[in-house]
Amino acid sequence: MKRREFISLVLSAAVTWPLGTRAQTPRKIGFLHPESLSPDVGTLSIARQVWLRLGYIEGETVLLRSAEGALSKLPPLVAELMHQGIGVLIVVGPAAVRAAHRTSAVPIVAIDLETDPVRTGLVASFDRPGGNLTGLFMDQSSLAGKWIGLLRDVAPQVQRVALVWDPNSAPDQLEAAKAVASTLKIDALTLEVRKPEEFERAFETLGNERRTGLVLLSSPTLIAPPRTRFGGAALKYRLPSIAFLKSVAEAGALISYGPNVQAYYPRAVILADKILKGEKPSDLPIERPDKFELVINARTAMTRGLTIPAHLLTLADEVLE
Repeated sequence: MKRREFISLVLSAAVTWPLGTRAQTPRKIGFLHPESLSPDVGTLSIARQVWLRLGYIEGETVLLRSAEGALSKLPPLVAELMHQGIGVLIVVGPAAVRAAHRTSAVPIVAIDLETDPVRTGLVASFDRPGGNLTGLFMDQSSLAGKWIGLLRDVAPQVQRVALVWDPNSAPDQLEAAKAVASTLKIDALTLEVRKPEEFERAFETLGNERRTGLVLLSSPTLIAPPRTRFGGAALKYRLPSIAFLKSVAEAGALISYGPNVQAYYPRAVILADKILKGEKPSDLPIERPDKFELVINARTAMTRGLTIPAHLLTLADEVLE
């Protein structure tokens, strides 16, 4: 081989090799949910709009998996998605996050509204996660304080809160809510509920106690459709209630206060897309919500004989008449 030809071959390889490396990088998103993936699951329906807009195709560059409520299926589903050649994994809820964090060798984007990621060691800090995981998390103490404060504003007779908690979820928000209740000198008890079918039986144990209110802590299982179960059971036992999803208030809960998920959930897909384009999860800050919405169900208040304070009517993003 002539010297000129050899130099040309080396230069050609130097130019094309990085491009070939990039072409081999998996351009697939895995999406893993602990419950079923029915069309009315909020995380899926909202995320779907974003990845379709970004040009991803379900079944080809987006692979969907669900544990259908059997959390033991989560680790093998993570392994299966990795085997399918995904480049990033979006996981919903604490159980899926734990399974992915233990199993996944690919970057993880979490949608986890229940866990404190720094306290639990998932990330080094909110600004620089430092590992292979980033995503969407919330300030648990601040949110719990808002829930209890709003509940007492609308139902001032409440002197005790029943914290409705899924034990398969993370304990962080439960601990935060207990601490806030203690600071406010409000009695708090924990109601363990593993699936929505158990709401009525759990609330029956409280009796028709006028001074007790319900706080539904976030859980992918307990907020899964149909969301009428929580609000319906609370109404049946005449218990003022608050949750974080607007759809739960629409289904009968007295109040909802939480992030505007239509604005918040899309950020998980945007993070995943950034990772597939070469950014490192260790450098992508944790995304916390900056838009919250307050919804008051006036019909439920009327049923309970409660008067909504004027200042809350002013602050509310929506009042359901």
